[in-house]
Amino acid sequence: MTTSGTHVFCVAAVSLLSVLVIPHAASAEEEHSAEEYFKLGNEYFTGRHIDKAVEAYERCVEVDPKYKQGWYNLGIAYGRQRKFRREIKAYRQAIELDPVYLRAIYNLAVAYEDAQRYEDALIHYARVVELDAAAVDAWVNKGILHARLGQVDEAIVSYQKALTDDDEIADAWFNLGIAFARKADKAETQEERHELVAQERQAYEKTVALQPGFYKAWYNLAIAYKRGGDVQKEIETYTRALEVRREYPQALYNLAYAYEEAGQVADAVATWRRYIAAATNHPTEKPYVATAEQELERLIGRATPP
Repeated sequence: MTTSGTHVFCVAAVSLLSVLVIPHAASAEEEHSAEEYFKLGNEYFTGRHIDKAVEAYERCVEVDPKYKQGWYNLGIAYGRQRKFRREIKAYRQAIELDPVYLRAIYNLAVAYEDAQRYEDALIHYARVVELDAAAVDAWVNKGILHARLGQVDEAIVSYQKALTDDDEIADAWFNLGIAFARKADKAETQEERHELVAQERQAYEKTVALQPGFYKAWYNLAIAYKRGGDVQKEIETYTRALEVRREYPQALYNLAYAYEEAGQVADAVATWRRYIAAATNHPTEKPYVATAEQELERLIGRATPP
């Protein structure tokens, strides 16, 4: 939370899905044995016996080192164990057998991301979209990583690429709004800043149109209206966030300031009281409760006749 009363932006990550592959047809006794281990690994994995699944997949690729699906599923199982180095090695083995194995390349990017090897993750997300320009999840995740590394322009391009193929991805619009906001913070002219804030606002508006229950998007949209100097729209939008999450402390905190700015002192007083009550259930808000109490006392003093 800044001294101006505005909390920082929130980032939504795109969910990552690893999918087991089905076995291929066996053509020899050794392959058949590998396939049986592969099927057994799938059964263990589906039953959530991950350690046993790993053992079966390891046996599968030991019997047949060229069984790419075995390496791929072994990578997924290692990922569930959070053994990222082994996961990475397994996917790389699958890709050595099939350099255009798209699922394995995508999951390798995710594994590098989990291991905090972000540059390697970016390289492999880029490989995914090189092979399949409509790989929306890869574009979005690539954008999120660029943003995390402070590469805002690259993040914007990635989100826009994702939305070119599917303009109804709420998370992509949300993160695009965040990227425009960060770029606006570094704008060199007021004209450039104004345009970027407008793009930020439009991205959040698209987000909530697609997903009305996305309270963080309503919250960030309210901040965008504040940045544009529209206090009434700011108030309306914080209110929408609070309709979704009634005791959303960050929204209450900022809304109290917005009400005061709009000259609605009684509403500001009521909102500070709501914030203080809500903040008691959120340990991260404790540093701001004292400020809220001071603001409440100050406003009550203003409303009280001398």
